[in-house]
Amino acid sequence: MAGELVQADRVLRIGQRVEFYLDNDDEKYISRIEDITDKGIVVAMPFNKKRVPVIPMRGTYVYALAVGDKCRYQFLTIFREKSLQDGFLPVWHIDKPDRVEKHQNREFVRVRVTKNVAVSIIGDDGSIGEPTMTYTIDLSGNGVCFLMNEPLPVDTQVALELYDIPDVGTVKVMGRVIHSTKFERRDGDVYHVGTHMEHLSRQVMNKIVRYLFYVQRRNIAKGIETV
Repeated sequence: MAGELVQADRVLRIGQRVEFYLDNDDEKYISRIEDITDKGIVVAMPFNKKRVPVIPMRGTYVYALAVGDKCRYQFLTIFREKSLQDGFLPVWHIDKPDRVEKHQNREFVRVRVTKNVAVSIIGDDGSIGEPTMTYTIDLSGNGVCFLMNEPLPVDTQVALELYDIPDVGTVKVMGRVIHSTKFERRDGDVYHVGTHMEHLSRQVMNKIVRYLFYVQRRNIAKGIETV
């Protein structure tokens, strides 16, 4: 299920730690909020691991995780420009979102989407079983939950092929089962199997997250109530 949508003005604050992710980039950039206006947010310019300032092109979409007490707030924003605040502090100017998504101790929240997925169980000897075709229940930047007729034990290794992800196509990735939850149906019990996707590149992860943000914006436009 998706996280709780919250008005940004209620939770974003000056001095708050923010983590940024850029497309085509595997690195996480650490910053903090320096100022908040009616239309924008000013954050300290992040630096990469070599202490080089990070300056995206104007209009670049960036993904942000604002760190709160016992939770994080995820949002998509746009880099507008850089400047010097108070004449000496290098900063970014980014758009302020209307809403952010609250989630508990997860790098990425889950969004309900239905996509075809092939699941192959990997044996202890490294052998790969025949794929089972099924569909997803929800998806995040680093995990997927799918439907199965039988439970899979926790820590089972699986090979996954996720189909028709916009701007990506087919995602082939290894996964590790973290839970199997039984649901009773009239035609028999089924299981929602949650899996952590392992060794997924940041580039592919960002494209998945961009697609999920699109799904969330579309759902909001249809009238999902916000908090």
